[in-house]
Order: sequence, then C-alpha cells, then structure tokens
Amino acid sequence: MKKFNLLRIIGLLLIVTSCSSNNDDTAEKEMTNYSELIIGEWNYTSQLLNGNDIIFDDECQKDFDYAIYSVNGVFNQTEFENRSGTGCEQVDSLTGTWITENSAITLTIMGDTKSGTILSINETKMSIQWNLDYDEDGSVNVFIQNFTKIN
Repeated sequence: MKKFNLLRIIGLLLIVTSCSSNNDDTAEKEMTNYSELIIGEWNYTSQLLNGNDIIFDDECQKDFDYAIYSVNGVFNQTEFENRSGTGCEQVDSLTGTWITENSAITLTIMGDTKSGTILSINETKMSIQWNLDYDEDGSVNVFIQNFTKIN
C-alpha cells in the first residue's frame, strides 16, 4: 500500500514536445509563477490513469489525504485509511523536498527523485501529470492527479 501511495505522488519526467501557432498559451505558461502558486495544503480530488478516472483505494484517501508544499521547499504528504472499520485514521506521513522550474516539478522522497509536469495551477486548483509504471507491468502510464487547495 505504501508503494502505491508513493507512486501516486511521484513519477518520471514527462517530456512533451509540441508545436502550436498560439503563442499566447506559451506566454501565459511562462508567466505563471508555479513556485508561488503551489505553496500550501492540497487535497487530492481525483485521479486519471491513461485518460480514465480511477477510484481511490479507500474513501478516506479521497476525503482526507493531503500534500503540503512549504515555502522552504519541504514536501509533506499525509495518508489516511479506514483499516479498522471504525473511521478514517492517519496511516502514513512522507516528507521530502520539492522544486519547480517553469511547469516541471521534481519531488525527492526517501532518496527517490521523480519529476512530473504541472498541467494547470491557480489559487484553488492544480493538476499534475506523472509518467510512471503505475501497475508495475513494465510499461509507462500517464497518471494525472487533481487537487483542490485547502489552505
């Protein structure tokens, strides 16, 4: 379970190359200050695997799991599950570091460094895409996490 949850937050660097005649999108993306907007506490709201919605293993994860991106580059994730059947309880807490460079985000947790792409971010919502072997079948999957800002 810990490995699955760790994979939820980390992935391999997504390198996207595209051509577009709309330079306004590029200019807007370059003007976004990802390192300022990401600071705060974020609740996981939904997740997609290869374009398909996937449910959380436990409703407690959707309702209570959160990630904190601190101004000093510290990353914290707290995980919850209903293991005993009596309600949601904290089961794990991970600490690491984070950095952004434009829309690229890099997390280092327990010595493991992974990178993804911030697809969108504003004061209340964020989406991050990770390329990773989600189901451990040897092929890379596109995993997108959507968040709502709590604080």
